[in-house]
Amino acid sequence: MQYRVPQFIEEESKIVGPLTLKQALIVGISGGLIFYLYFNFGEENPFLFFVLSGIIAGTAITFAFLKIDGRPFTQMMAYFLNYSIMPKLYIWKMKSSPVFIKIGLKTPLDLENEKDPFEGLEKRKGRLNDLQRKIDLL
Repeated sequence: MQYRVPQFIEEESKIVGPLTLKQALIVGISGGLIFYLYFNFGEENPFLFFVLSGIIAGTAITFAFLKIDGRPFTQMMAYFLNYSIMPKLYIWKMKSSPVFIKIGLKTPLDLENEKDPFEGLEKRKGRLNDLQRKIDLL
């Protein structure tokens, strides 16, 4: 039996025309705020009204429609505020300290007189050699 797999499940459903509920609320609240500003002091001081309404409308359009890397701007602002407010924990910091290397050149006479560090040690025969021989025989 075949089942239909839902696609585009990350997409919000459109409620008010081409707008989602969140977009409609942001645009509606900002429109109501601009309407309120116009009737309170828009007729007396139109320059201040246009400046404030431009700021409000720009902010509302940004929050409602802008997407960064496929994510809504509101979510990106929440991430930014969370990163800015939350404490940061640094577990390890590399300290830069100078490294001193002793360089000594050896002449061929020094190399001849030098002892072999493994001299006097016997080669141990362990299970690893036995396993190697068994594998070679196969």
